[in-house]
Amino acid sequence: MECNGAAQRVVEANFPGSLLVEGVEQVDEAMVTEWSLRFGMVGLMLVGAGPPCQGVSGLNADRRGALRDARSSLFCHVSKIVTLCKRKFPWAQVRAFVENVASMDRVDCEVMNESYDMCPWYVDSAGISLCHRPRLYWFDWEVQEGVGVELWHGSDGRLPIQGEIRFMAEVESHAFFPRGVRMGGDSLPTFTSSRPCSVPMRKPAGLKDCLAHEVQRWKSDSHRFPPYQYKDKHCIDEQGTLRPPKVSEREAIMGFPIGYTVQCMKKSDHGSSAHNDCRLTLIGNTWHVGVLAWLLSQLLAPLGLIMPVSVQELVERLTPGKKCSSSSFIAEAACGTYHPTFPPSRLLVQMLAGLSSLKGEDILVQQVTEMPLRYHRLRQSIPGKLWRWRIISGWRGVGNPEHINVLEARATFTTLKWRAQQLGQLDCRCVHLVDSIVVLHCLTRGRSSSRKLRRTVMRIGSLLLATGIQPVYGYIDTHQNPADKPSRWAVKKRWLKRRR
Repeated sequence: MECNGAAQRVVEANFPGSLLVEGVEQVDEAMVTEWSLRFGMVGLMLVGAGPPCQGVSGLNADRRGALRDARSSLFCHVSKIVTLCKRKFPWAQVRAFVENVASMDRVDCEVMNESYDMCPWYVDSAGISLCHRPRLYWFDWEVQEGVGVELWHGSDGRLPIQGEIRFMAEVESHAFFPRGVRMGGDSLPTFTSSRPCSVPMRKPAGLKDCLAHEVQRWKSDSHRFPPYQYKDKHCIDEQGTLRPPKVSEREAIMGFPIGYTVQCMKKSDHGSSAHNDCRLTLIGNTWHVGVLAWLLSQLLAPLGLIMPVSVQELVERLTPGKKCSSSSFIAEAACGTYHPTFPPSRLLVQMLAGLSSLKGEDILVQQVTEMPLRYHRLRQSIPGKLWRWRIISGWRGVGNPEHINVLEARATFTTLKWRAQQLGQLDCRCVHLVDSIVVLHCLTRGRSSSRKLRRTVMRIGSLLLATGIQPVYGYIDTHQNPADKPSRWAVKKRWLKRRR
């Protein structure tokens, strides 16, 4: 249930089998009944919720409270949905968990406790990641202490909570940043949404504690985040220059695959300032994957649904470049320019060729827990940094009147012909990446309804029949495609004599 269009695109891109509901207010008895008829084999049902925190957050000087704010008051629907699920899924266990900011005041916390009929736990992700994220979690199952986990029962008097869950794990900070980049301090502050503006918001948080150069850094970045985020100890050191973490670094630190939020806007907007701000905002409004994974493991492991997992094992699984399965490794590649374990080799091609779609036509990058699909509208990109690239040949775009899809298909034909002529790769299987979904589907099916594309597709088919080459096609995002560089080579301008 998500009313934000950008967030809906991200969910659809990463979980294409999801059922999307525009708003939580639309969930009624008829809708839950339809779910029960569609998912009759469900044995465990999780109702997770993260009501908007703008109305209760301590960073918001104009907060109105849990009941008066139209956004934060949506928490009232959680109990209703849980009750409906228990009524319509009597054969299944129905569990609930809710997350919200820990900076809320006591009154708001008491109101939510009464609505959920339970008290929360205070959890900060600092012990399991490189950033702080103090949050309150309401959940209706027991948690146990273990290696790297301590439970502190009771409240400090500020909020009515059950206690605090503290994590202690070793996090490899260098794995979350490119080579030569490091953190300015020991940990990063809580990631917030991006709100660029020429004029700062009223009463910006932490402005009094910032030095003059830190305030200037905040102003130079259009006041995107609260001023305390621009302190030297909260920035990233890149060759002596301090800056806030990039969106890809934030995704990795929060436990998401790098590029998880790329599809939040249409492809033509990718790389723009609005696209970057949208991704930053989505990461600032989300949950920490490591914390949520540990909490769910405390429910699923006793039920025998998963193997018990320690905090340190979770950290290693969420570290970029350290994945236990081939699909997860490819979907969550390392942060460096390339991964040293997999140079251009048969092993990497074999891994990619095994990640085919339901029809076996092309490479479909998705998580191992997802059901195979026939159609995936918002494709996840194969990371281009899995290889080390060099330019064999290229041409600069000269404003050809032909459609871009025709040019993309012709580039594929040129590449396959080069393989056959220069490398002598006959009767072999190879991976070919394209950044056009239209061309990808034309190549995988070997046909096209477009008269302009049909001729090139037929030439590719003839070449493949004659040489025995069996390409496995995959999608790569335009901004990760190394083949786009030659088409953007600069134009050499002639020197003109200045008139006297």
